[in-house]
Amino acid sequence: MKKAELIATVAEETGMSQVATKAIIDCLLKTIIQTAKKDKRLALYGLGVFRVVKRAKRTCRNPQTGEEIKVKAYNSLSFRPARSIKALLS
Repeated sequence: MKKAELIATVAEETGMSQVATKAIIDCLLKTIIQTAKKDKRLALYGLGVFRVVKRAKRTCRNPQTGEEIKVKAYNSLSFRPARSIKALLS
């Protein structure tokens, strides 16, 4: 599902306009990113936990040329679903 489809679905379910729904979803995503960046962790009860994880520097290979490439260390956003979500998916 793409963001536009999510907005349309939520707008239809709630009876809100797509413009208002888009503003709410954009605000939610912005808040998740800002909170994770500042606090390194954001827990949403019933959904799961977003957290920042540090990826170590490493050496990789370009599969086409075989050349070694050094990848710098970087931070990544990780999501771990709640147990109730895991149970629904299995």
